[in-house]
Amino acid sequence: MGPDGRGGPAAPGIPPPREAIPAGSREPSARTPLSARPLIVALQVTVTVGILVWVVAAWGPAPFIAATRVLTWPAVVAGLVLGALGILLQAHRWRLVAAAQGLRVSTSAAVARCWQAAFLNAVLPGGLAGDAVRAVEQPSRRADASSRPLRETLKRSVGAVAAERLAGTTVVLLAATVTLAPVHLGAALLCLAIAASTAAVASPWLRRLPRRTLGLVILLSVAGWAVFAAIFVVALLTVAPAVPLAQAPALAAISLAGMSVPLNVAGWGPREGAAALGFTLLGHPPAQGVAVSVAYGLLALVSVLPGAVVLLTRTLRSGRPHPARTSRTGPEDGPTIHPVAAAPSPQPAPSDHHRPRHAHRATQER
Repeated sequence: MGPDGRGGPAAPGIPPPREAIPAGSREPSARTPLSARPLIVALQVTVTVGILVWVVAAWGPAPFIAATRVLTWPAVVAGLVLGALGILLQAHRWRLVAAAQGLRVSTSAAVARCWQAAFLNAVLPGGLAGDAVRAVEQPSRRADASSRPLRETLKRSVGAVAAERLAGTTVVLLAATVTLAPVHLGAALLCLAIAASTAAVASPWLRRLPRRTLGLVILLSVAGWAVFAAIFVVALLTVAPAVPLAQAPALAAISLAGMSVPLNVAGWGPREGAAALGFTLLGHPPAQGVAVSVAYGLLALVSVLPGAVVLLTRTLRSGRPHPARTSRTGPEDGPTIHPVAAAPSPQPAPSDHHRPRHAHRATQER
């Protein structure tokens, strides 16, 4: 559920499905991503395990045990409510960006896909695999061949998901930049440089948006960050109530920036390291930061559990035989392009030579 490429899926190493590639065309550079995928996953797991081993070696299992105190009914309910709000904000942001790419996503479909993606991001390495599925699954099912090739539709869908995620990541990194500037200039400049890079990658898609829509996308990204920060505050109040509440936004900003590092497993690893650094910079024990970060991870996982229900429901539906789809777009339809139908060409009136025999005979009798 962490905060987040041009011409490719949002998750590295996941090529478009074969059914999304038009017949007669070559699959674009599929071998390289497939061969690199095990290496990327191995690197993500290695970094995550390495950081967690370092945390346990430095402070023992105590931070992890303390983090389980967050699993109370009030905290779980708060996590579910905040998670649902975050999904609604992300779904609306995705719809706005997709519309600028010529794709229309219904509200119900956007919410279902975002919830499913959030769950997959929370349980798979890298935190982006769910978004890759969200980007490629629907163009292969519902793209209208009469409007443009499937590959073009897939490219636009991937671009919309990538731009939507990168917009959120840019806001997360800018918040960390503002927080770190007074206490650690080097870390602040690093976050600023990464934020500039993510904004540059997203700009080819975002600049297609009208100014008002772009402003709304930015506002939704800020609101999404605030929702994740609120989940962090719930974890902080439960696990470390002695920490001043005024410092919660700054601590959340630093920890959430750690989650944006793609070398993680469902956000774990870099987030704990960033939280330990943030708590240390603001005068608190680093072990306390680790405990709050782990508690946040537990709440974040709880908040996306409805996505597991969505995934299970859609999997069961896809296995059932169903009547042929009509051209009507329903709530289960994903990004689709609706072209304007061309007017039928007028048919020439039939000549006497092509006139039916009975009509020709009637004319002769008259």
